[in-house]
Amino acid sequence: MNVSKSNFVIFIFLLVCNNLFAADLVDVYNRAIKYNDDYRIVQNDREISLQQYNQTASSILPEIRFQAGTKETIINRYIGPGENTDFNTDSYNLTLQQPIFRLAFFDELDKSDAITKKSESYLSFQKKQITLKTTELYFKLIARTNELQEKKEIFKLHKKRFSNASKLYSNGSITKIDFLRYKSDLQSSRIEKEIVENEQENAKADLHIFVGKKISDVHNVNTEIEIANNHYEPSRVLEIATSKYEIIEMANYDLDISQNTYESNKSQHFPTIDLIASYDYSDVTGGARFGANKRESSSVGLTITLPIYQGGYQSAKVSESRYRLENAQIKQEQTLKLLEKEITDKIARYDIQKGKVKNEREKYNLHNLKYIAAKEGFRAGIYTDTELQQSKIELLNAKNSYIDSILDFVLLDLDIKQYKSKIGIDEIKEINSILVW
Repeated sequence: MNVSKSNFVIFIFLLVCNNLFAADLVDVYNRAIKYNDDYRIVQNDREISLQQYNQTASSILPEIRFQAGTKETIINRYIGPGENTDFNTDSYNLTLQQPIFRLAFFDELDKSDAITKKSESYLSFQKKQITLKTTELYFKLIARTNELQEKKEIFKLHKKRFSNASKLYSNGSITKIDFLRYKSDLQSSRIEKEIVENEQENAKADLHIFVGKKISDVHNVNTEIEIANNHYEPSRVLEIATSKYEIIEMANYDLDISQNTYESNKSQHFPTIDLIASYDYSDVTGGARFGANKRESSSVGLTITLPIYQGGYQSAKVSESRYRLENAQIKQEQTLKLLEKEITDKIARYDIQKGKVKNEREKYNLHNLKYIAAKEGFRAGIYTDTELQQSKIELLNAKNSYIDSILDFVLLDLDIKQYKSKIGIDEIKEINSILVW
């Protein structure tokens, strides 16, 4: 294999290996939905609540018990008339208990239903958080990657300056103080680069933990694309959120759960009525005092249980649940107030961010023109290589600031959308469309 073919194979190998650890936003989101530990726990919690509902519902169904036993009696000493030897006893019992009146049952069933619905709301809420967190972590890695590129260029600039300073110092053109200043600047830029490298690795690790896949490369923002602007009216968003947002739904379900718990505890003071039917059979073989004996019987009846005195236990349970109900009402009102503040703040920041994106774009375009002029000046011999590098760094800084403003703007937009609808894969695909390799 000649050298050119070897290089081509190596290039293809490196490209494939890199792509194994590169992912777009859609891929990262799909993996998070499938592998994120917190989301899987919430899914299991929902299944647990469904089983708890089934347990509560089954408490009104009949309970059937079957009992069978055999016993051998050995008599070692017997005083009395007649003879009595060892004997065996076989017995069977079948009992059916059907609850007829349980006033607390309906409150407990309503409570279990509210718990199940709350778990479904929480699952929906967690899916939104997966969408937001995936985007946030992906954007964080984009920002750290861009920042590292800028720091590398700054480090390259200081290496050039220090190299030039070393030559000038060796021939006495600059003082030792100036030489040491260039050396210190180089060391500082190296440290800053290493700090950002560490931050980038942490960003990769955060994404790896969240989605269960190592990511080495991510898409960047297409600075040529026009970012869509939305208009949000705080009162309208709040109105929709009050009826649809999962945090409000869960607060309402907490209120329902507390109300049903309170009613259930009060109902414990009322009597319960059960229908009880039983069938009994026993067979005693010969040798017993009265000889062989077979007996078969059945019974049907009602049992009424009336609580009279429990040492104040149930009264204390009622009082406890009443206070818990009051707390649930307070928390529901507090949740509404916090939601209003949250929505108002995010929409205000979103509107401010619109202006920031526009301003950063203008600064980026300006530095782009300046960099083009610097390259022409360098070719004409007007600018030095360090001045051209400085212009490149200023362009990178302006570009990164512009990209950061876009990332913040898009993330805020997604954050506000969660109050109005179920954000998920469609929103992720829309955001992914503004990213490029």
